[in-house]
Amino acid sequence: MNIDNLLWISIILLLLVVVLRYWYSDFSKKRKQRKRFKRGAQKEEEARSFLIINGYKVIDEQFIAVHKYKVDREDKEVKLIVDYVVSKGGKTYLVEVKSGKSAIYIENKNTRRQILEYDYAIENDGIFLLDMENEEMHLIEFSPKENQSAIKNRRGMVIIILTSFAGIITTDWYVKSGVLVFLFIVLSYNIYRYYSVKN
Repeated sequence: MNIDNLLWISIILLLLVVVLRYWYSDFSKKRKQRKRFKRGAQKEEEARSFLIINGYKVIDEQFIAVHKYKVDREDKEVKLIVDYVVSKGGKTYLVEVKSGKSAIYIENKNTRRQILEYDYAIENDGIFLLDMENEEMHLIEFSPKENQSAIKNRRGMVIIILTSFAGIITTDWYVKSGVLVFLFIVLSYNIYRYYSVKN
């Protein structure tokens, strides 16, 4: 066998090895995905029994809600699929079923964002994260924007009141002038912010 033939055979064998490795890697990845999805579907089915045993009435499963929004004033919509809608004690809850190593925790950013989106877009009395690995339910409650704004506003009012009080009791005109300048800046900023948001 001459060197040219040996070189061609080596190249063909090398390409064959690369192709086989790629095929096996892709096959293995798809096999793991199928196994994971199958296990996830099984856990979701087990979740139904878990909810009923714990006194929840299953109203709907794989509930589809359409969430509408705008992008540059153009109407858009997306479908949100909730694992279960249940009721108990006259209240209606959304239940997101999770399994695996990380998705079962609300600290997982994908899980947290998913539940936050459900909470924002779908009317509910509460959202449960159902961890089927440990068979535990966790009620997830997010702090409303209004509450966060109210806290900031209260802090701002306290600062303004204390500053105003300091300006009233002091006899130093430099301090009084500083207080007046501060209050003018705060007032101007709030007026600017109000009209910016309004427009």
